[in-house]
Amino acid sequence: MEATAVSLARSVLDGVLSSAGTAVADEVARLAGVPKEVEFIRNELEMMRSFLKVASAHPEAAVRNDTVRTWVKQVRDLAYDVEDCLLDFALYADRASSSRAGYWLAPGAVAARHRIAARIRDLKARVEELNQRNLRYHVVVGSPAAPRGGEEQPPVLPDHDAQSAELAFQASADVVGRGREKAQLTELISGSNGAVCVVSVWGMGGMGKSSLVRMVHNDPVLLDEFDCGAWITVPHPLDGAEVFRRRLRKELGLARDQSVPEYLQEKRYLVIVDDLHSKEEWENICQVFHHQFENRKGSRIIVTTRREDVARHCAGHVAGWDGHVYELKPLRDGESMDLLCQKIYKTTDYVCPTDMEDQARRILRRCHGLPLAISTIGGLLANRPKTSIEWRNLHEHLGAELESDLRNITKVIVSSYDGLPYHLKSIFLYLSIFPENHEIRRTRLLRRWMAEGHIAKNRDMPVEDVGERFYSELINRSMIQPSKANPGVRADRCRVHSILLQIILSKSIEENQLLLIEKQSNGVPQSKIRHLVVSRWKRKDEKLQNINPSYIRSLTIFGECPASLISPKMRLLRVLDLEDTSNLKNDDLAHIGELHHLRYLCLRGTDISKLPYSLQNLRYLETLDIEDTHVRELPSGVAKLEKLHYLLSGVSFTKDLLQKMGESGKVSYKTSLFRNIGACLCCNRSECCKVFNVDQFSVRAPEGIEKLKNLHMLGLINVGRGNGVAGRLKNLTNLTNLRRLGVTGLSEKEGQELCESIGELKRLQRLEVRSDSLKFLTRMDQEAPNPPRMLRRLVSLRLCGDLSNMPRWISSLNDLAKVKLLGTRLKQGDIEHLQNLRNLALLGLWENSYMDKLLHFCSGTFPKLKFLDIDGLKEIETVTIVKGAMPELEQLWVNKCPSLHDDSSGLSGVPHLLKLNELLLKNCGEKEKLINTLQAQVNRHIRRPKFLIGKSIAPTSPTKGTMTTIEQ
Repeated sequence: MEATAVSLARSVLDGVLSSAGTAVADEVARLAGVPKEVEFIRNELEMMRSFLKVASAHPEAAVRNDTVRTWVKQVRDLAYDVEDCLLDFALYADRASSSRAGYWLAPGAVAARHRIAARIRDLKARVEELNQRNLRYHVVVGSPAAPRGGEEQPPVLPDHDAQSAELAFQASADVVGRGREKAQLTELISGSNGAVCVVSVWGMGGMGKSSLVRMVHNDPVLLDEFDCGAWITVPHPLDGAEVFRRRLRKELGLARDQSVPEYLQEKRYLVIVDDLHSKEEWENICQVFHHQFENRKGSRIIVTTRREDVARHCAGHVAGWDGHVYELKPLRDGESMDLLCQKIYKTTDYVCPTDMEDQARRILRRCHGLPLAISTIGGLLANRPKTSIEWRNLHEHLGAELESDLRNITKVIVSSYDGLPYHLKSIFLYLSIFPENHEIRRTRLLRRWMAEGHIAKNRDMPVEDVGERFYSELINRSMIQPSKANPGVRADRCRVHSILLQIILSKSIEENQLLLIEKQSNGVPQSKIRHLVVSRWKRKDEKLQNINPSYIRSLTIFGECPASLISPKMRLLRVLDLEDTSNLKNDDLAHIGELHHLRYLCLRGTDISKLPYSLQNLRYLETLDIEDTHVRELPSGVAKLEKLHYLLSGVSFTKDLLQKMGESGKVSYKTSLFRNIGACLCCNRSECCKVFNVDQFSVRAPEGIEKLKNLHMLGLINVGRGNGVAGRLKNLTNLTNLRRLGVTGLSEKEGQELCESIGELKRLQRLEVRSDSLKFLTRMDQEAPNPPRMLRRLVSLRLCGDLSNMPRWISSLNDLAKVKLLGTRLKQGDIEHLQNLRNLALLGLWENSYMDKLLHFCSGTFPKLKFLDIDGLKEIETVTIVKGAMPELEQLWVNKCPSLHDDSSGLSGVPHLLKLNELLLKNCGEKEKLINTLQAQVNRHIRRPKFLIGKSIAPTSPTKGTMTTIEQ
């Protein structure tokens, strides 16, 4: 806990000193008549930061001294108050610089100056008092000792870059030392027909229950015994059976009006219920399966839980069902050593020198065979000098009390947290905001870190890249778990293991940094709360009324949004995160313009349809995320947000985008038929639908948006005629910092103007273009044989619309790493324009992107491709992979391709993919011969890749279209 207080205080001080040293702060201090006082505070804070640097490097000194702990917390609180004061000063300075001459002589400004001066003098007095207290009680930190886990480290990854480290972690993330357990569990799950059987796997947290079940679940031989399956991680708390039913329906790929019990009745299914907490939760889940008593096909429900009583309850709860209870026990000594070596050296074959092996065994004795403890300690040692002295110091630091008490194993994990450098401690502690089992989007986390000031700009790299580096380092240290990432691509989501979450959650609450409504058992704290999280709020809850909102810096809501919660009293709010909240209304944003310090506003996935005009008052706003909302027009004031970095809007680019457009198009067609009768008479119904759909999946941008020179990301915006940007596409060249651009609604002329504009964007890396016709891209071949020089820096390209012919100039984009295509209607010859791209790692050929019946990959093509995702190509009959093609491919997915031949020609050449780790064939209809052929090839494959199959094809409806793909 002491290390937490120190790191928090240091993190805050870094931000304060950065702000206090600006020209704005100096000017405000001069105008307020207190420049000497501000200089004094600045110097004192620098001394405090030096003190805290020593304290964070040697937390053991603070542990032994209650006075140090108290003083450190007081420093942190004072630093927060100084920063709050500076934030208000900055507002005054902005108003002064943008107002008429003599602003500071106006009566209101004079009063503001007096308030500023009074606050500065009060802060100076508090600094002096804190300094005197330091002298009075002799607050000191002990002399440096031998390096420990908490030693200061530079904020960089050692020996290799961030992305390679992260990918190395993912590659080594397979379960180590559980072969025997896998065989035992597989035997319990497999078998002949009979009643539904529940297999309960239980063990303490961190034992690896989910990992073991995942390993069994991915066994292709076992999967072949079942018709369908689903993996559901239980949300906590589980609010009734309907929540589980919705998740199960989504995993099975069913329509909203389809009955889950009826669908499962005639099938042999395998359903994983992961991380069950209580008997009550199981009873809610059982309601979803209550019609399955007559299912005698040998279906299986696998439950993972930490509690033995819950495991036995699940196995014997339903009369007429079979049940088994399986206890997962700790790793044995040899297995523990293998896992430790895997985490430290990325291999289980490493042989430690004798002296280091002895220290390793001492450390492992204190881990008691708990995989999570071994992994986190291994992640810590992987980033430390690999010497016996270093390992002996860590062993002593763990504490002798762990030798005999397994219940104190969390102290081992705490030591890995304490071993983080302070710049990682504060951002890792920030993850306590997110609920258990919540998948955290990487970009969401990084932008929040930046908005809160947790990431300082590095001299040699942009702040975004610093954040990426920190994120990857947390993964490399096993502090966060990456969700399954595509090969060669950074993990887009992560989660915190429940044990680690409980540790940092308790630290955050104890430090009065965080208040959780509906999860915290005690009352509302009396001190200043900096982060408020409302999770599964109940209308009768009175805690919200008793909170002082004036110090809150971030507000995050999961579930339903309480009415009138967003208040102008939250004057210091920096982060307002309402992603995926329900019951959020336009009126709830009425006071948004009064939150002057807001830097991050996320409304993604909500029902908001209109943004308030007062949004223009948010001078410091950096992120405005309205993706997947109903907002279709930005208020004109958005063009005044000069600090805006990320403007994200429209419907996200997903595999089911065309399906959504089709559904929406039919509605649009009916409502617009008579208003657009002239247009409808000159084209068929499907063409009309496409025209009507464009505006519904993007936003119209206001005049002046091209003046926002700090924009890094912009899209998806409609640049068609009459939508704010038309006629001014050439002005997009002003957006010199733009890295990502997404546009739609283009005519041929506007498309040509777009191509000319983006050719001047020197930093553009990701481009997304949606239009009924993309043929203007091919016309660039006639005008110039090579693309504009700046286009050659693209790393990601997404295209949605009729392209018909792949532009030849795309073959020269050698930095291109990801290509995703929807509705492009290409043929074999067009794909060949991509085959020699030397850095292409991911290729997505999605619905209607490819129209030939044969897809052929020649020898020597796609040299760096790691992931090939074929989805929704209904006409394709054969996929042929010649020896020497795609030599680096690790993942091959074929989904929703019902016309594939049911023989070896349907998908041939899998044995030639020597690095293949995963093969997926799902929703392609009954392909028994093809599946048997592929199974035999997988069994003989040198890497024995996972083979994920599904015999059933997702149902179709004349009104709703093909169902969304089942994501793995």
